[in-house]
Amino acid sequence: MKKKDLIFYAGAAVLMAVSAQGVSADELVLNEATTTEGNQVQAEKAPEVAVAEKSVAPVAEKSVAPVASNYAAPANVTEPAVAPVSKAAASESGTPSVEKATEASTTEKEETPLPSDSGSTTFFNTGAHAPAGRSTDVAVQPKSFVDVSSHNGDISIGDYRTLANKGVGGVVVKLTEDTWYKNPNAENQIRNAQAAGLQVSTYHFSRYTSEEAARAEARFYIAAAQRLSLPKNTLMVNDFEDAKMQPNINRNTQAWADEMRKNGYTNLMFYTSASWLDENNLRKKGPVNTAQFGLQNFWVAQYPSPKLSVNDAKSLRYNGKAGAWQFTSQAELLPGKHLFDHSVDYTGRFTANAKPAADPTEGSLSGKINIVNNDTMAGRFDVVISNVKAPNGVRTVSVPIWSETGGQDDLVWYTANRQANGTYTVNVKAADHKNSTGLYNVHLYYVQNNGQLTGVGGTTTTVAIGKKNQTPVSADLTIVKSEKNGTFTITAKNLQGFEGYKEVKIPFWSHANGMKDIIWYTPTRQADGSYTVTAKASDHENADGKYEAQVFYVDAQGQNKFVKKAFTDYTATKLANAVAADLTITKSEKDGTFTITAKNLQGFEGYKEVKIPFWSHANGMKDIIWYTPTRQADGSYTVTAKASDHENADGKYEAQVFYVDAQGKNKFVKKAFIDYTASKPSADLTITKSEKDGTFTITAKNLQGFDGYKEVKIPFWSQANGMKDIIWYTPTRQADGSYTVTAKASDHENADGQYEAQVFYVDAQGQNKFVKKAFIDYKNQSRPTGTLLIQNNNKDTGTFDVVIKDVYSPKGVRTVQVPTWSDKDGQDDLRWYEATRQANGDYKVSIKASDHKNSTGKYHVHLYYIQNDGSRIGIGTTTTDVEFRNAMTKTQASIKNVNATNGTYTVAVDQAPQGRQIKNIRVAAWSKAHQENLYWYSATPTGMHTEITVSANNHGNEAGNYTTHVYVDYKDGGVEGFNLGQTALSPRNQKVNPQTTYFSQRDPRWAGKYYGVSNVDQSGCVPTSLAMTFTDILGKTILPTTVADYLYNNTDSFNKGEAGTDSDGIVAATRNWGLKSQLINGAGGIAEALMAGKHVLAAVGNSQFTSDPYTHELVLHGYDNGRTYVRDPYNSGNNGWYSINYLHSIKSKDPMDNKLGAPFFSIFA
Repeated sequence: MKKKDLIFYAGAAVLMAVSAQGVSADELVLNEATTTEGNQVQAEKAPEVAVAEKSVAPVAEKSVAPVASNYAAPANVTEPAVAPVSKAAASESGTPSVEKATEASTTEKEETPLPSDSGSTTFFNTGAHAPAGRSTDVAVQPKSFVDVSSHNGDISIGDYRTLANKGVGGVVVKLTEDTWYKNPNAENQIRNAQAAGLQVSTYHFSRYTSEEAARAEARFYIAAAQRLSLPKNTLMVNDFEDAKMQPNINRNTQAWADEMRKNGYTNLMFYTSASWLDENNLRKKGPVNTAQFGLQNFWVAQYPSPKLSVNDAKSLRYNGKAGAWQFTSQAELLPGKHLFDHSVDYTGRFTANAKPAADPTEGSLSGKINIVNNDTMAGRFDVVISNVKAPNGVRTVSVPIWSETGGQDDLVWYTANRQANGTYTVNVKAADHKNSTGLYNVHLYYVQNNGQLTGVGGTTTTVAIGKKNQTPVSADLTIVKSEKNGTFTITAKNLQGFEGYKEVKIPFWSHANGMKDIIWYTPTRQADGSYTVTAKASDHENADGKYEAQVFYVDAQGQNKFVKKAFTDYTATKLANAVAADLTITKSEKDGTFTITAKNLQGFEGYKEVKIPFWSHANGMKDIIWYTPTRQADGSYTVTAKASDHENADGKYEAQVFYVDAQGKNKFVKKAFIDYTASKPSADLTITKSEKDGTFTITAKNLQGFDGYKEVKIPFWSQANGMKDIIWYTPTRQADGSYTVTAKASDHENADGQYEAQVFYVDAQGQNKFVKKAFIDYKNQSRPTGTLLIQNNNKDTGTFDVVIKDVYSPKGVRTVQVPTWSDKDGQDDLRWYEATRQANGDYKVSIKASDHKNSTGKYHVHLYYIQNDGSRIGIGTTTTDVEFRNAMTKTQASIKNVNATNGTYTVAVDQAPQGRQIKNIRVAAWSKAHQENLYWYSATPTGMHTEITVSANNHGNEAGNYTTHVYVDYKDGGVEGFNLGQTALSPRNQKVNPQTTYFSQRDPRWAGKYYGVSNVDQSGCVPTSLAMTFTDILGKTILPTTVADYLYNNTDSFNKGEAGTDSDGIVAATRNWGLKSQLINGAGGIAEALMAGKHVLAAVGNSQFTSDPYTHELVLHGYDNGRTYVRDPYNSGNNGWYSINYLHSIKSKDPMDNKLGAPFFSIFA
């Protein structure tokens, strides 16, 4: 509260208003401003650079495509998807902070800059004050630098090395914002940059609008730097770009710098847009006094074109007298990653200390995998990867691991952690792999610094749970082949961990035959403890290609235990008299037969006979028959097979030809295939219904392919009952050869909906053979019916229609009710709707998500009838999924918290996350027909959700239906209106009697007592008002001088520099006397506080209480029908009852009284 007495400062009369408007449209080449990544300014276009297009084309997003590995993995490993990174800049610090620059568009005051007191702060000499435009004679450092925040996420050492290879020498890491936000990625971003040899600087995103707020933000920034153990000579940057900061920007920023200097941080710079500086290359000069801080201490953002290269920037040299220039926010330095802000360094303060370190992971591709600490009790082990190198350096070491159990259903891709000694480790627990035991596969991949995914190698290990550690089972397994002799010698040696084993087994097979030729060999133990066996290729169909051997041991319980596998490639030696034959299959789908012929037999010397196995693939060899074909005159062999002997299966059939050699062994020669579709029986099946009689007549006619059948069967059931009511009927044969049967709905629970019939014939073997199915819909006319349909489900507006068809009840239908609610939070948004009858007899209800708390997801819709006898009956239910996309793009307005007896409700306005930005919200409310009690409410949003309380106190405390209109003013200049309908209020008059303590600031006991620049008589209204309030609440006398002594001696709020007390003093004194204070906005808020029995301190302006340019503090207490009792500490003659709306209308507009946002405070215990 400011009480300006006769020694009013003359200097105030010469304050000049200066324009702080942003750059005008003709100064920008582009119509749309280029917005930088989340926490950086909206920089201007330079006037001399011309671009033809009027909008910046979006940058195509790139994804990192895995490059084919040069490592042949032992098994198919599902590789992780490498998703492209979105380049859209989201707000880093959440809803309360939207880091976008906005240029001030109103005329604002600017104070005369205070003299610079640089002290020992490292502010560099600015030299001549040349324009901050292009400067070709300015030196440019060879290395550029970037700045990062949480939008960039964790950046690996490899990524930083990639930046260094592109000429980046420094990184500026965001630490903090305001006094509440800390970058969660800062420590990782700093440590990895240091490891890569880049110079690390930091920045703080400022929001301060006062000197004290500036000092508080500096301390918050310093605390974050100290937590990260950053040295005090680290370059610390003040990032100011919030348009709300422009008033008093120089004085407030000086306070920030002084606080940093006081704490030992003297290496300071300032980041902002060129339009904010008073020395720039634009037509309008900004409010920042560069002479006060030194132009070379500024890092200036200005973007001549959307994607300027660093070489072009070094050529242009904009803002060359500054310390650095940020020339783009769209630098694609790491493809597939977040875009970077890119800057050139003029003075070397950002890059001079860069010492890029060599990448120890560059070199020929290598990597060694070791399994250690295999704990068979806990079921866990560690993987250690050493000698990690790749041609392009290694960004990430990935280790996919899975167990043999269940294929790859427990596959986990681990990212190995780098250790101080240069190795990488992974800790693996069976609990993360479905507690699987047995063999685990461990593979090794690198993501190189160029984004290429490269396979390196693999190994296996055995995992157990709850077993004492034993010697790991292992063996060396080798295969030596002789293609000349057609043999393989398989040897298992160096056996370990085979304690208590019974024997060794070696299965061996060719991959070409898919394990069909597998043979389990029992090898012979050798003198050295190894096991060996010789296998013949002829025992494996002489297949060419890869062969596989595995070694198992049989444990004490007789279980086969896998140990090792080995592979070899084989090509059979072709002899001149090699065994061969031509094998063909011909089919007759009409007759259901196959003729199989083997001819041109060669190399069958000494054979005993020929065998032809034949089977269908559909049955998986279950129907295989080994046929002995008949020799023909031409030396060929033939046999005829019947499809009926192979279950009449459709699909692929396979035949193979073997000869039996002199030793009685089957020798494979050739295979052949054929596709087959069996001839199918057919019939026409129809269902006719009589809903009146509740019967169905089912007829099967035109029967074909029923040869040798015994009888016909017709199963029939309702779909509603899920076949629980199925009955197998035996129909009667008619004269025309058709079959018919009549079924009753009563035998099927009188179910409504779809019914199904099928016709079968019973073949000669007594098997049921399916022929045909038919369907029919049925509605039982003996009970109420109704069909719920969801129509017009609009995913944008969150609306849908419920249409009810077939509305019927034997008792008649008086009302159709549709209770509806969402899945979210139970039935807290349940609403009972009454459907409206349509012209076609249907009923309809329209549902809006806004009537259900804007809930999305599953909605439940039920149907009830109020019958003519007054009874309610449930008919049916359905569900639907609701989306409300406009909630993401459209502003939403609604009413909630209606308290009719208190006469209040809340208007809620939600800014859409992807919608237009709200500048201001206005609410008009009234209850009288001609708007006689119209009252306007206004609020400026501080976040995405804004609430405004409407109180009948502002409308004469009238009962009635209150109409509410909401007007949303957008930052783009547009306005949108919402009609929220009517809300019923019935407020009761609440009366609170006032307390009666009264003190006068003009009391001779203290009127003439001076505090600082004035006395109690002239400027003691706040201490006197507080004394009255404290005495009332505490029940003991607190004198005005007691309050004044505290304010003057313990705060800077009372008579320091100018007469009067500011809002901070009210809050401080209230806290000192153990009471609470709360800022109040609006007449409704004042009334609510008074009705609650609280005291209110009110600062008022020009009125019967005071005259301009002075303001005055009053005490309000008590409530009666929209009025309150006033105690005036200066003139007791003004004491009495006054309208709250009147007192609110004369509120003080002085900044001293509105320092915390409003001139009204409630005070209470």
